[in-house]
Amino acid sequence: MTQRPDDRELVKMANLAKRSGVPTPTIKHYIREGLLDGPAIRTSRNMAYYDARNIERIRVIKQLQTERYLPLQIIGELLEPAPSAKLRAAQDHVATLAALAPAVATPAGLRKLRIDVLRYGTVRASELARLERAGILTLEGKGATAGYSGVDVELLALIDTVRRSGFLAVFPIDLLLTYRDAVTALLRFEVEQFRAFALTQPLPMPLPDAARLGMQFGERLVVALRAKLLPALLTDATKSRK
Repeated sequence: MTQRPDDRELVKMANLAKRSGVPTPTIKHYIREGLLDGPAIRTSRNMAYYDARNIERIRVIKQLQTERYLPLQIIGELLEPAPSAKLRAAQDHVATLAALAPAVATPAGLRKLRIDVLRYGTVRASELARLERAGILTLEGKGATAGYSGVDVELLALIDTVRRSGFLAVFPIDLLLTYRDAVTALLRFEVEQFRAFALTQPLPMPLPDAARLGMQFGERLVVALRAKLLPALLTDATKSRK
């Protein structure tokens, strides 16, 4: 142990490991991953001293790994800059969960060219442009190869199915914008609930798996609640017209 002129306590790697309860190879891995600062001073090729404030940070990193199954990338985003062991402000936690997007994203699957959508579908060019501006559809590529994939293809197929069933007049594009706003509000609530749980409670599984399970639960819950509530709403609407 040594003392810097700025009163920082500096310790050797072996002391970091002993006082944090985390093995030296693991601590070195944290350093390589950018979660910890390297040596504060190096007195020789084989002799280095580290900021002792990292001891608590090492404990927190290990705890987040073992109790909440968080990957190091997310832990690095959650924590304040080294050597702090504190979590960032709550508003940063929501942004951190964006790293889970790949875990809940729907695979690309089928792809459909934009020119084919216009040629064979019921959606006009002006409607496609509006859906793209609204973020409901994502146009990939340019020119003749521009098209849509994954969920976008499913959405377009759903629109075509409804319109060809005779509901063209009752399925304007504005309806999708209304659904987008309602679903966005619901998802924001779900993300906040998941954040509050995932970042404060031990998880029974890795975080990406928990995110996928949470998404599946949310989808099933909405379907079940629609089935439960819709008959009563229709009954009330019928009574109000009498």
